[in-house]
Amino acid sequence: MNNYRSILLIFALVLTTTGCASLRTDPNGPAPVSNAVRKEIGRLAVRAPNKPSVSLTADLDNKGEAAGKTAAAAGLGWLSANFSLAAETDNALGVVFVMLGLAGAPIVAAGGAVYGATVADTDKAVAAGNQVLKDALDFAPARFEHNLQTQMAEKVEMAYVFVPASAVNADLSRLGFDSVMDLQMDRLQSNPSSSQFEVIFSSHNRVLLTALATGRVLEARAYSGQTAQRSVSSWARDNGEVLLAALDQRFAEISGEIVDEFFVAPAIRVKGLEPISKGWGRRGKISGLMPLFVWTALDGATGIPGADVEYEILIFTKKNMPNAGVRSRVMRYVPGEALMACQSYGWKIRAHYESFSRPTVSEWTPTYRFRTPCEKHGR
Repeated sequence: MNNYRSILLIFALVLTTTGCASLRTDPNGPAPVSNAVRKEIGRLAVRAPNKPSVSLTADLDNKGEAAGKTAAAAGLGWLSANFSLAAETDNALGVVFVMLGLAGAPIVAAGGAVYGATVADTDKAVAAGNQVLKDALDFAPARFEHNLQTQMAEKVEMAYVFVPASAVNADLSRLGFDSVMDLQMDRLQSNPSSSQFEVIFSSHNRVLLTALATGRVLEARAYSGQTAQRSVSSWARDNGEVLLAALDQRFAEISGEIVDEFFVAPAIRVKGLEPISKGWGRRGKISGLMPLFVWTALDGATGIPGADVEYEILIFTKKNMPNAGVRSRVMRYVPGEALMACQSYGWKIRAHYESFSRPTVSEWTPTYRFRTPCEKHGR
């Protein structure tokens, strides 16, 4: 029975030390780069990143410290659980739980110690592993650039050329480029995991888009990613290829975000304002059968779209869904004919515009719903 408990505890400890990837704290992510900025990109140079600063921690528990810390935490956790169970039962049974906890704690602690001693590195192994990893991370900028090249080749249709990190702005201008997108790797670092005997690697990167004629930064965005947690010696296996493979996954995700935000995702987002929607279960009410539909639109994060945007509004009933909507150059619309009285309607809207000299369409808004008055004049 006690051996069974030890096995369960060790399994639980393994689960708690499993790492995960994380890229952004905001689940929705930032808005796409505005169409106003995209219009300034004609022939683009994408400049490769320089080597980042590398910071590798050596402040980790060694095998002995890790074993002791894990054992103590495991033993105290097991006792706490047994005392909690005792408090929830009658006195006699509670004593049994406490005795089981006291009897099982040394075995549980031993199981935790075995896990800590197995996973942790010695100080010598940490030092040797960090040297291997430092050498391997020299290849990180090239891996980042390769991932972005792959994403852009699949998704970006405009003209662009990847240039070396040493390329100078004046030379790029003479070659006919009007803008440059810099991939900047600020730093790569390892930090102790919560267990203090494994490490998590993180990559901190930026993208700067600059107009070469003026030197003005058109857009600047930051991207970061982190790996799962492993021991230093585990990351250093195969001359650091284990770490580079994990970073490749992060770079692929970051590259996907860069390509979507700068080149692919529709820049203009539309939101309906009136008639007010009350959701699927409740519908907004209006007065009259020729209501004023009003909406707003943003270009990127904050900009208001220019006059060259055309909006398509679709007004429909459950039984009548037209194939195309009515176009409007302004952000309001009144139907040319009266709507049906006492009828449930839905409406949605999207934007049509040019991006990178190609016709582009934003996503449809959600469907807004309303009901017309049942009397002819809405009384």
